[in-house]
Amino acid sequence: MWRSLFSPKWLLVHIGVAGLVVLMLNLSLWQFHRLDDKKAFNLSVTTRIAQPVRPVFSVLTTTELPTNIEWRRVEATGTYDPDEVVTIINRSQNGSAGYDTLVPLTTESGTKILVNRGFVPLAQQAPALPNGKVIVVGYLRASQSRTGLGLKDADSKETTEFQRFDVPRISSQIEGNVAPMFLQLIQDSSSDSEQWPAPVPLPPLDEGSHLSYAVQWIFFSLVALTAWGFVVRKKLRDVATDAAVQAQTSA
Repeated sequence: MWRSLFSPKWLLVHIGVAGLVVLMLNLSLWQFHRLDDKKAFNLSVTTRIAQPVRPVFSVLTTTELPTNIEWRRVEATGTYDPDEVVTIINRSQNGSAGYDTLVPLTTESGTKILVNRGFVPLAQQAPALPNGKVIVVGYLRASQSRTGLGLKDADSKETTEFQRFDVPRISSQIEGNVAPMFLQLIQDSSSDSEQWPAPVPLPPLDEGSHLSYAVQWIFFSLVALTAWGFVVRKKLRDVATDAAVQAQTSA
């Protein structure tokens, strides 16, 4: 009776179910790993934004890796350079499409640091920059690079629109020494009351749907095993019934 479950057709069924279950369990583990990563990210962000504001170049040093200081709150004093403003396109915020405006700030030490002043909807034009010296408070952010199938930025030195906050690429067309990280503006000392640019919010610090997805994949694997068990049991019952019929016929 059991030999009927080891025909070529049934071997393919067993292998297919086993492969499907292994795949779904691995997807569940992947979601658990993503949950752990999200928890670690949330902890690092909440810990760093709770630290006191420090002068930018006392935090951003040549000995510190960007991953160790990203999201630290820092302060810089300097002047914005209106001639080197660029935009980071294909942004969205609160359901609106738009762009972020990125401006070099020449600090008192002479080093420039790029400042993301915030989000502007497509239908709006970014207001003029404040004149003179400003005190900027913002989050330190690491440079972004192109991954996968992401759009590539133009190579022209006159480019004013970029796909991402690629600090080395943007810095290559700015005169002077530019810091390797950029600032995501919290506030500056300018007295303007313009609605735009709007500050870019912190990333969501919840745990997302990773746990529910992980449990979902486990549930799907159990469903697959249950269905496989039901089909196998039915097959064995059919074989037993056929054998009984044949025995009665022979008798």
